[in-house]
Amino acid sequence: MRNKRTSLKEDIIENSIKLFLRKGYNATRVEDITNATNVSKAAFYCHFNSKDELLETIVDRFGTLFVDRVIEEVRNAEGDFLRKLKYEHKWASNFAFSNKELCIGFVTIAGELAGSGTPTESRIKAISARYRNFLKELLEQGRREGAIKDDLDIDLAAHVINGIHDGMLIEWYDNLDQVDGAKLALAYRDIALRGILK
Repeated sequence: MRNKRTSLKEDIIENSIKLFLRKGYNATRVEDITNATNVSKAAFYCHFNSKDELLETIVDRFGTLFVDRVIEEVRNAEGDFLRKLKYEHKWASNFAFSNKELCIGFVTIAGELAGSGTPTESRIKAISARYRNFLKELLEQGRREGAIKDDLDIDLAAHVINGIHDGMLIEWYDNLDQVDGAKLALAYRDIALRGILK
């Protein structure tokens, strides 16, 4: 039975993300999505022209709800580099905790589509580039303030921080019953900071 607070479109999106996590995007059929959502194919196609359009919706949702919002929140936050970096980490961790499937779904779909040359892969790369560019912006602030190592390659550091972030999401999701997510997030932050701070 459909929750009154969610629309059919939202149900399709949420069930699709779960299926993509379990089966992979390419192995998931529209029929799998309609069965999981308990709707007809006609109902699916009223909301999405194709499975590809559904995927683009999910990818764009991550870009808007996570990347665009964390950038806006941190840019508007007061404080020096370290304060902003810690705020970014806290905001991102809280978002991931509240939106597990969306975050892990984005990371796993990005991995599955890597090298595919599809329009969705290009969208994913653009979203990831926005996030990395923002991390570089933060690191540049840290350099101006004299907080980070002088010889730090900021471009590579942004890639590494983003890569560790994505890897930590997968590690957490794979071990939800064994690992305290908050402690894992703090350990990640502390290790990342040790690598960049003077």
